[in-house]
Parts: sequence; structure tokens; C-alpha cells
Amino acid sequence: MLSRVATFAVLTLGAIGLAPATASAQCPEGAQCGKLTVPLDHKGAAPGTVDLTYGTLKATGTRSGTLVLLTGGPGQAALPILNDFAELIEPLRSSYDIVAVDQRGTGGSGAVDCEVEEAEDVAACATKLGDKRAFWTTSQTAHDLERLRIALGVDKLTLFGVSYGAQVAQEYVRRYPAQTAAVVLDSPTPVDGLDGVDELRTFGAPRVLREVCYPGVCHETVQAPADALEAAVERLGDGALRGPLVSPSGRVTTARITQASLYSLIAASDTSPLLRAGLPAAIASLAAGDAAPLIHLVSVTLGEDGGGGSGSAISRLLATSCVEARLPWAPDSPVAIRADALKAFVAARTEAFAPFDPEVVLDSSLAGLCATWPPTPKPEGVPYAGPDVPVLIIAGRQDLRTPLESARRTLGQYPNGKLLAVRSAGHSVLSTDFTGCAATGMVAFLRGEAVQQCSQLESRDQAALPAGPFIPASLSALRATGTSGKAGQTFSAVRVTLTGIAFDTAGVDTDKSFRLPGLRAGYVTGKGSSLTLHGVEWVSGVKVSGTLRGASGTLTVSGSQAAAGTVRFTRSSATGTLGGKPFTVRGS
Repeated sequence: MLSRVATFAVLTLGAIGLAPATASAQCPEGAQCGKLTVPLDHKGAAPGTVDLTYGTLKATGTRSGTLVLLTGGPGQAALPILNDFAELIEPLRSSYDIVAVDQRGTGGSGAVDCEVEEAEDVAACATKLGDKRAFWTTSQTAHDLERLRIALGVDKLTLFGVSYGAQVAQEYVRRYPAQTAAVVLDSPTPVDGLDGVDELRTFGAPRVLREVCYPGVCHETVQAPADALEAAVERLGDGALRGPLVSPSGRVTTARITQASLYSLIAASDTSPLLRAGLPAAIASLAAGDAAPLIHLVSVTLGEDGGGGSGSAISRLLATSCVEARLPWAPDSPVAIRADALKAFVAARTEAFAPFDPEVVLDSSLAGLCATWPPTPKPEGVPYAGPDVPVLIIAGRQDLRTPLESARRTLGQYPNGKLLAVRSAGHSVLSTDFTGCAATGMVAFLRGEAVQQCSQLESRDQAALPAGPFIPASLSALRATGTSGKAGQTFSAVRVTLTGIAFDTAGVDTDKSFRLPGLRAGYVTGKGSSLTLHGVEWVSGVKVSGTLRGASGTLTVSGSQAAAGTVRFTRSSATGTLGGKPFTVRGS
């Protein structure tokens, strides 16, 4: 299990890359890199300086602007992903210098490595940061950007901020509107800080589950994903459901799902398209008392460790968020009063966390971490309303950490703002939107062209990953197909097995050899269009073995509940004998 701090890092960090980038890398290929010394305190009340690391990819043609990448967290370095970002917006490369800067307290800009494994380590991290923790703030970072603009010798900056980076961008544009050409906010953290108690995330979860389920096969069997979530949480209560955890070698152990782990998985799903697509059906199984589909989904999407965050990211994350997030106490309040403040807040708003117990949500939130952060004055804020600068807000409709509801609130702050909502995307849209709508919209926006709404890109939207199938726990729950009786139910179980495997392989590079666990037993190996099933068990008591090449091959069916036999697939039919009963199905 992840520690509470590591879990929070997984649920909070947002960036262009696939994983947290917290260590400064070498100067990216093709970039010109440098250091910029800025005051620790731009107001001049405290001595000291910070050296910022930055890199620039020069425009390949005539430069029309300077685009600065601001990554999320807070705590992620930007320099290591400069080239990845540039590739995503390649049409802009000819006309924009692209700059990545490691914000103060990240990467090569003074990161402090804290060993934070449990909540008890939070205060120790604050002690290690010392007095500088009061200056690891959004406002100081915004002033750093202005120093960077001057050092670059440009009149205006165009900003791209993702997640927390969008909060930095919003602070800068309010402080320096005349120096801002345009702003793109991807999955923006609000300018007034993170939701420290995760109310918006909990509020958005039922809508996201419905939207994920609707385009796919799960809509046929999971009619009300929000109701299934409520039923699953009620079934779990204060306890756990256990089920098989199958390794890629086929070894079976037992795992458990609790309310806390279910909440963490839902929250983490907005950066994992495959996890997100599989959740509605897996939650419906959980509501029916079968934990195996959800345990399997976790094993094929998050792996054994579930991800994690590094100490250097956590130090900046805590120093900024524990002071700037919206929490039930003032950041300069005594530590001793915070537990009571949180209890009073929860007592007045219990329903806001439904269907989860409030303690489950808060344990994975900033409120669960920041209670022991030393009293620190809150930095001077900026006006809620933004200036009349062109702003494009890109929101994933399946984002939970900065949900669509929050993006709409942000839109209302800008008189010259536009909202681009991407239906199949979660958090950090530009890097996870395989339809290309977000990148197309951003390029059009920065070229001064009309931004086409994603709903108009129907042909691209068809590329969305379909929702995962509902997996019945037992053969008796399946309708017979192909033939009657138990043989027909067994054939249906084979088809369910193949559908489940097809879903799992959507997250695999099939150009390379791969190995995947079965849902209840066995494993799958493959490469290219070839799949070999080694006693895999999706439906209890029905084991399937054999090899398929493309749509053709022969499978052997066995198991305590199965009508044993063989099934031969071709491109146009399935034939075989199950339980001594021959059958033929056309168009399967």
C-alpha cells in the first residue's frame, strides 16, 4: 500500500510527461540552457537568492513569440520534458521560442530532498526547508517569471500552464497583464489555490463514471454507474472485499479492496485512460460482491507499486499547498487548533463527501497532510477577476483533480476567455488527448484562429478508448449464445474472456513481446497479432487455453463450471464442441 503522502503525490501531480519529473536533467537536446539568479524574496524583506535553471528551444523560423512551459505539482521540473512538450505542439515550433523553467524549489532550481513517507514526516520536512519555506510560493514564482522575461529580452510572454503551473500562469497574468501576450491553461488549478478537502473531486466522480461508461459496452450492462458506486461503498463499509491477485506468471495471491483504496483508484484514474475506462464495470462488480475485476484492473494499469512521488517534489508541494490551498484553517493558525477546525468543517458538510465516508476522502487530501505544517503567513493574493488577455482553458471532461466544474468557474474570471472541453481526456489534457483536439485547439488559439470545439471532431472522437466490459462472476449469470444450455453459457464465457483480454491489451505495446495476468487465474502472452492463453480464467470455473493469430485459432475450454471442449475461430465463424454438443456461430 502507498503511504498517505505518496498517495497524495500521485493524486496531485500534473504534468506533460507520464511520470513526475522532479530531478533536473541535462540540458535537453537542441536547447540552449542557462541559470538566472533571482531574489529569495522579491519584496526584499529577507536576504538570499535562488538560481533558476531554464532551457530554450529556438524557433525554427521567424519568431513571433516566446512560449513558457509551467509544469504542475507544485514540485515538478520542466526542463526534462521540454522536447516532449515541443513535439506535442510541433506546428508552433517555427514561430515560437519554447522555454522550460524549473520553478523555484524544483529540479535544478533549489530543490530540497525531503524523506516524506508518512504524515508524521511533514513537520520534519518543514524544518529541513527552514526559513525559505515561506518563499516557495506562487507569488514569488510569478515574480521569477517576470525576471526571466527581462533576461530573455522579450516584450511579452505567452504562457502554457498545466495543473498547478496554470495557477502560476494565472498569478503572473494578474500581476503583469501588459507583459502577457496570451495564456493557455491546461487542467487549471484555481488561482485561489487547490481544493484542500477534495469536495470538487468527490462531486465530479459520479458524472465522470457516467461519461466514461456511456460510449462503451459497459453502458449495456452498467445502467447507472453512480448508483453502482454508492452500492459498492455501502458494501465495503468499514471493511474490505478480498479477491484474487494474479501475477503475469499466473501466481495467485489475495488482495483486498477498502473504501480508501477504491477512492484512491477513482481519484488516480484521471491520468490513466485504461484505468478510467475499466472503472465503471469493475465498480459494478464490486457492488455485486466481486472484487476480482477491480483488483485485476489495478494490476494491469498501475502495476504493483501504484506509482509514487519523490521527496524533492513533495517539499515544494507541501511548502506551497499547505499555505495556499483552501483549507478549514488559516495557514498561520496554531497547529493545535487544526484538528478541531477540521472536525467542525466535516460535521457541517458530511454530505459533500458522499458516497464516501468523510475520513476516507480527507485522509488522501491536503487537509490530511497539512495539519502539522508549521504556521506560515499566507502570501499576498491577487484579484479573483482576471485581465482582458486572451486565455484558452483546456479541460478534460474526465478530470477529477481539476474537474470540469472547476474549469467553468475559472472561465468566468476572464472576459476574453475560451473553454475547450475534451470528452475522452482526464488530467493534463494536452499530453493524454489521443484525439488531437487539444493540440489542434491550442495551435489555432495561438495563431489567432477560431478554436474548434471537440464535439465537432466526430471522426477523431471515435478513437476514444471504449469502456471496459462487465465481467460476471459466475457462469450462471451469463446468457447462452451460439447454442443452448450450459454449452451456450460456456461459449459466452469464452467471448467474455476474449473481450477482457482485448481490453487489457489496449494498454500494451503489442509490437514487443508481452505477458499479462488473467483475471482470476492464468496468464496471457503475445506479440503482434498473436495471443496465447495459458489457462486464463475470467468467469469463475471457466478456464481457456490456446493460441489465436489475428481472429483465427483454436481454444480449449476446461474448468469446474465449464462445458468442456474446444472452440475454433475464423474471421467469419466459430465452431466447436462444448460438453459434447457441437455448434456453429456465424459472424462471431
